Amino acid sequence: MQGTVYKELVQNRFFLLCGLFLPPLVYAVTVMMGLIMKVGAGFSWTDFLSGFLADGVLFRTMILILLIAYFGLRLMSAGVFSQDESKRKSVMMAAVPDGTARQIYGKYVVMFMTYALFYVSGVFTDSFFCWIVFRVTGETTLHMNSLLFLMLFVQMFLRSVDVPFLVRFGSKYGKYVLILSYILILFAVLLTSMYVPAFENMIEGIWDWCIRLMNGELEEEALFIVSLLPPVSIAAYVISYRISCRLWLKGVANYE
Repeated sequence: MQGTVYKELVQNRFFLLCGLFLPPLVYAVTVMMGLIMKVGAGFSWTDFLSGFLADGVLFRTMILILLIAYFGLRLMSAGVFSQDESKRKSVMMAAVPDGTARQIYGKYVVMFMTYALFYVSGVFTDSFFCWIVFRVTGETTLHMNSLLFLMLFVQMFLRSVDVPFLVRFGSKYGKYVLILSYILILFAVLLTSMYVPAFENMIEGIWDWCIRLMNGELEEEALFIVSLLPPVSIAAYVISYRISCRLWLKGVANYE
């Protein structure tokens, strides 16, 4: 297994680096967007950061860009599989003892490591940013650690659902289906926001829930549901791996 994992790490190093460097980039882009909107005569970092925190724009923008970054990682995760979508190489790998399990195991490990790197990098970046805000303004700000932790396991659960489809039908068609599904979801959200007045209240409710999560103010019932996410996601990830091992050779038939 170790040799296959090493091969996957070398082969997908760009994917891993994206997981490591995307969180600092998200925070940098958020601050840059704020600077574009706020810079003017008499600008000071203290006023800028205090105003950015007070109106809540900082966290809304940061969460939105974090979600975009996660979607970007999801699109890139298809590349973990596409690099080995060769019928000849796959058949040769399947001929090796436990070759199928090794092939799939390495890819699942790389995906988990990338999302784990994203989480660790995000926690360090967030802590550093909060320290800078405190040093400049003297104000304490919300930490994103709990939200990043939640997003880590949400992503694991989502990958456990869609990776078997990538394995069975190939990443080429899987990427098209994914992009189309995102477009349809975005279109549905836009239509809903235009014609359903209560939709804005629902968005505000989700935003308030995120704030309470970051403040540690969730009710016991909600906190219990959130606490179930890590074991459920890990179990789903392991089951997904087993399913992908069974589906892989069926997917090889679609390779060139």
